[in-house]
Amino acid sequence: MKFDDGVNGLLAVLGGVGMVLYARTLPDMAHIDYGPGFFPMLVGWGLILAGGTLIGRRILSGGGAVAGLIAFRGRGRQSLIGFAVVLGTVLAYVLLVDTLGFLLTAPILLFAMVWWFERKPIRAAVIAVVGTFVFHSFFYQIMSAPLPWGPLKPWSGVLTW
Repeated sequence: MKFDDGVNGLLAVLGGVGMVLYARTLPDMAHIDYGPGFFPMLVGWGLILAGGTLIGRRILSGGGAVAGLIAFRGRGRQSLIGFAVVLGTVLAYVLLVDTLGFLLTAPILLFAMVWWFERKPIRAAVIAVVGTFVFHSFFYQIMSAPLPWGPLKPWSGVLTW
């Protein structure tokens, strides 16, 4: 299923504007130069830029009238299951991360998604481990975002690099 680029662009711009406006309401932190609104602000401006690019490309292409706002271009059942896998991993992350912690939840869900779409277990395992390391380093070390430790809390000092 695919929306027209004009619709996608408009949704991205609206989402980005909403994210930027919300991020401006978040308080600054005293001990670091950026607060909790820094990353949402970056993502919001990125969405506005990407949405504007989609709208501009749609206008400049002169593709004529929109044939339909929604077009299904997937491979039937396989695409629907892939869509369900993505939604399921997001839901599983929300439900599991406080209990298992980020360092246990992220590699499991990354492995599941990469394995589903690539069907290569070794590649999925490598991406899961490296991706978890990169995400943890970025959010915990660089952004100072508190990630849940779960049962690994006693080893949080050892696992912090």
